[in-house]
Amino acid sequence: MSEPIKKSRRKTRQCLFQALYSCMYLQEKFDKEEFIKAFFDEDFAIILDETYFNEVFFWVQEKESELIYIVKKLAPKFDINSMPVINLIPIFISTYEQLFLKCDIIPFKVSIDEALELAKTYSDDQWRIFVNGVLNSLKDNKETILENIKDLKKTERSFFK
Repeated sequence: MSEPIKKSRRKTRQCLFQALYSCMYLQEKFDKEEFIKAFFDEDFAIILDETYFNEVFFWVQEKESELIYIVKKLAPKFDINSMPVINLIPIFISTYEQLFLKCDIIPFKVSIDEALELAKTYSDDQWRIFVNGVLNSLKDNKETILENIKDLKKTERSFFK
C-alpha cells in the first residue's frame, strides 16, 4: 500500500503567489484551473493543499479592501498605489492567514517566515524588510486592526477587478 502524499504548504503558497499575481494582471481573463494545468504538472498539483489554496485565493480577492487598508495603516509612509504588487502579495497572503483563515491555524512566526521566503524569491532585500516590518506590526496590533476593519467600506483601488 502506498503512503499518502504529503501536501506542501510552502509549494502551495508559491503557486498561490503566482496565481494571485497572474490574476492581478489578467483580471477577468484569469482562469484558476487553466493556470494550474498550464504551469504545473500533475505530480506538482497533487502536493498542493487544495483546501488552503482555494480558500486563500478566493478570500484574498474578496477581502482586498481590508488588506489594502491594513497595509496603509501599518505602513503609512508608503504609497500603495505606486508600490509594485509583487511586494504586496506576500503581505496579503500572510495577513489573510493571520486574521481570517478558516481551514487551519498558522502560527504568526511561520506565516511571517513564509511571506519573507516569497519576498526573497520574487523581490529584493529592501522589500523583504518592508514585508517583515508590516507583518510584525500586524502581529503587534492584531486586535486593533480587527476592530478597525469591522465597518470598512470597499476602496476604489482594486488590484483584482
